[in-house]
Amino acid sequence: MIAARPACTPVSAADVGGALENQVEELSQRYFLQNIVRWQSVNLVPLLLIGLCSMSLADWRTTAVLIVLNLACLVAMFAVARRLRSAAHPPSETGLWRGYNILSFGLGALWAGLMLPVAPTLGENIASTFVCVIIIASVAVTSMVIATRWSAFLHFLAGLVLCLLPQTIIFIDAIGPIPLVATIGLVPGFWAMASAVRQQDRTLIRTQLEKEHLAQELALALERAEFLANRDSLTGLFNRRAFEALANSLRKKAGDAPLSLILIDLDHFKTINDRHGHATGDSVLQRSARLILDSVSPGDVLGRGDGAVARWGGEEFLLLLPDCPLPRAMHIAEHLRQGLVRMADPQWPESLIVSGSFGVASWSPDAALHQCISDADAAMYRAKQAGRNRVEGHDPGRDAQERIAQAG
Repeated sequence: MIAARPACTPVSAADVGGALENQVEELSQRYFLQNIVRWQSVNLVPLLLIGLCSMSLADWRTTAVLIVLNLACLVAMFAVARRLRSAAHPPSETGLWRGYNILSFGLGALWAGLMLPVAPTLGENIASTFVCVIIIASVAVTSMVIATRWSAFLHFLAGLVLCLLPQTIIFIDAIGPIPLVATIGLVPGFWAMASAVRQQDRTLIRTQLEKEHLAQELALALERAEFLANRDSLTGLFNRRAFEALANSLRKKAGDAPLSLILIDLDHFKTINDRHGHATGDSVLQRSARLILDSVSPGDVLGRGDGAVARWGGEEFLLLLPDCPLPRAMHIAEHLRQGLVRMADPQWPESLIVSGSFGVASWSPDAALHQCISDADAAMYRAKQAGRNRVEGHDPGRDAQERIAQAG
């Protein structure tokens, strides 16, 4: 089918960049949701180690409660992540993300809370020191794990600092100022580490999207190049080379089934160009091509849904009809002839009437394509001689006599 080219709407670089960033954000969120459960399940190991180490401490019950709350928070986060993962467009689920951020805040506070039972004996008891090291390492890992969801990381960090900082101040007499300084120093450290992870993640996604975009553009360019190589630039129909290749392929597939060719020559086309201009002439060619092509589409009254159409010359068109005996092809040609006469355009002069001379020939399995085209050309020549705007079928005997007469 010949389709009208859509009007090109200018697209600014800002629009393209904004669309790319939206894609990056959505893919980053989906990647986060697909992997967060597995990533955060690693926290089960340090929680188990903290539980084992705390059994020798006096305040082990508080630690046990905090571990249970930590596990409950993780389960809730996993449930929210699962609902977000099943959403069609995760970025639009603002309510669920808000809930996830709140749980991230609680998770940070609970990790800091695990310091509370061991803070008084920190530095005096090896178990307390080991618990402290495990907590710091787990918090660092969690910060990197959730860094791709930046708002979740910020809530996690806020919960951690708001719960941990008061502890270092309350127990400063027992543990000294170093934990306070370390806590304050951990904030920019975790921030820088999480920021680097997030930036790397988004850079990888952006690079992947840009590669996919370039691959799509290349595929479209190749498709367009192939189209232009096989099509007439004005009408969009097959050119001679592409038509001949397709016709010979259809002939092989058809076997003994009948094929027919219709050669169409627009009448007095030079006069149309001379009187009304080449722009009108081009419009006539385009409208005629669309009419011929539409006549073999499934939606047309003929309803064939097959056939190959080519622009064969300046104002000549060639139509190949598979599984079509000559009488049927003659009927289709007559349908086209009437369509050309009825064809009109608001931009054309009222006096402009388009018509065509049609030559129809049957393509036998043992004949070459050029022979069938020659037969259709002979029939079309008879239509011209008989007054134009008519359909003539190939008559082997009559065409042979005319060729002899012309040669003599």
